[in-house]
Amino acid sequence: MNEPLWSRSASDLLPELRSGRLKAETLMQAVLDQVAARNGPVNAFSHVDAGRALAAARAADRDLAAGRPAGPLHGIPFSVKDLLAVEGMPLEYASEAFAGAVSDEDALAVARLRRAGAIPFAKSTTPEFGHKVLTDSPRQGISRNPWNPELSCGGSSGGAAIAAAMGFGPLHVSTDGAGSGRIPASCCGVVGLKPTWSAVPHETTTDLFASLTCIGQMGRTVADVALMFNVMKGPDPRDPWSHGGSTEKVALPASPVAALAGLRLRYAPLTVNRWVDPEVEAAVGAAVGRLVAAGANEVAMPADIVFDIGSALILMRAYQHARFGSLLAEFGPRMDRTARLGLTFQPETQTYQRLAAATRARTDIFRQVERLFDGADIFITPTVAHPALPADQAADAPLVVEGVDHGPLREAWYPYTIPYNASGHPAISVPCGLSSAGVPIGLQIVGRWHDEARLLAVAAALETLQPWAGRWAPLAVKEPQS
Repeated sequence: MNEPLWSRSASDLLPELRSGRLKAETLMQAVLDQVAARNGPVNAFSHVDAGRALAAARAADRDLAAGRPAGPLHGIPFSVKDLLAVEGMPLEYASEAFAGAVSDEDALAVARLRRAGAIPFAKSTTPEFGHKVLTDSPRQGISRNPWNPELSCGGSSGGAAIAAAMGFGPLHVSTDGAGSGRIPASCCGVVGLKPTWSAVPHETTTDLFASLTCIGQMGRTVADVALMFNVMKGPDPRDPWSHGGSTEKVALPASPVAALAGLRLRYAPLTVNRWVDPEVEAAVGAAVGRLVAAGANEVAMPADIVFDIGSALILMRAYQHARFGSLLAEFGPRMDRTARLGLTFQPETQTYQRLAAATRARTDIFRQVERLFDGADIFITPTVAHPALPADQAADAPLVVEGVDHGPLREAWYPYTIPYNASGHPAISVPCGLSSAGVPIGLQIVGRWHDEARLLAVAAALETLQPWAGRWAPLAVKEPQS
């Protein structure tokens, strides 16, 4: 093959790695070289552990040469968002409060990837504590969009999305608490899966019963995301909600487009937002049209679906305050301004009554989302209402486009992603085109609990109908300046 190693998918590389025709060390060095040459302008990583990654790759090559069985992800490099533990690597949450902290063990999701033969090589950037859908922090600086560095990569799994778009390894572990995996996937033109709540156990979270956050998968191709999900999924006794999951592997259809026959879909270009960028609406609508032309059936939206994203915010802020609020006294002046504001208790609005109402509202959110699947198999929306925002966008500033204020970001830019963290339903963002400014547009597909197989199959059909994997972000191939 003529493609450089860093540009090839895990699915493409695995047969050569497992046979020994390609050395894991050679692949890892190619990825590290791409990172060294091109990470500077985008800031995808808070830490790169080249020495240990190369040592692990050499050990994998020795094991294969000695006849030891190769794992399903043998020799594949992967990165992990700096909100999850990787043994021997920093776990700093992009915060001065955790500066210098190093993990002494892997989170289970990471351990499962490692046991499958994949090799962790870096921690990807996040905003402080993962508190917002933009990726910048006082500690790690601004992470920038690989299609246009004047724009944001989205967040909070922004570093993972940049890495996928730049060829900094094929597989990337994300987290998603209100769209934190899907939003940057959309902004950077890659695939981001938020599985069903605890389909991938999240045993290290401090609130096992009420957390909104899922551990997700990021990659350039649907097949690579499926590979990751298959290795990471399955119950664990330390996460009570994971017991509803399964270790059964997801298999993509041999002909994803043919598998669309009879699929029932619902599509909503707007939810609680009053405005969507015309180019976003056109691109997502065209993708829905391709699905219908290939055999899917579009069914009408219920008229009275209510998406209560305000209550989801209350639940998220309560969780974040419980976990990190005690750090304010010592580290508040050095925190990201909006992280500090989010952790600051506001007695006029943050009351027991409001928290109780939000907890009840979460039940209502689940029931509203379930109604979307009464007579339908999937639900499609844009992932965000406008392509990537300016790199200096403030989390508490409104969405302003061509001088028009469309309201707060939660209601105006990313209302599409929030309900499914509260309801637990799986959702995936896939690319569906480029804007006239040359930046990606993403489409979100939502499914029933534990129906990731269908989501991935529909995503694979879209990938077939409108291929995106061969289109690289400009900074991924631009020659670095000496």
